[in-house]
Amino acid sequence: MKNEKKYNKELLDLEVVIGSISMAMFFGVVLVASFAEMPDFVRVILLIIAMAFLFAIAFALLKMEQIVGYYQCAKCHHKYVPTYKAIFLAMHMGRTRHLTCPKCHKKSWQKKVAG
Repeated sequence: MKNEKKYNKELLDLEVVIGSISMAMFFGVVLVASFAEMPDFVRVILLIIAMAFLFAIAFALLKMEQIVGYYQCAKCHHKYVPTYKAIFLAMHMGRTRHLTCPKCHKKSWQKKVAG
């Protein structure tokens, strides 16, 4: 149990690192496309590729957040792994999401816990 919690914490930290690097790369490409001399069609293609890359990474990181660790209900303290759809559609602030608990069926702001 202790090893699982440590492993989940490391994966959640890795998620932040990958997300930060991806955002930096995206903004770097946008800056290059904005200020470098190039034909307009190349600029558009570069921006489309950057957006596709950013969305692909975002969906992969969201999947990682869904399967690593658990969400804990604020009402009954039940720990569970929600569906990808629930994670995708839920309002969130960082790793806290507004989800419905499968045990008590109440909506609350539920925090991500490593183990």
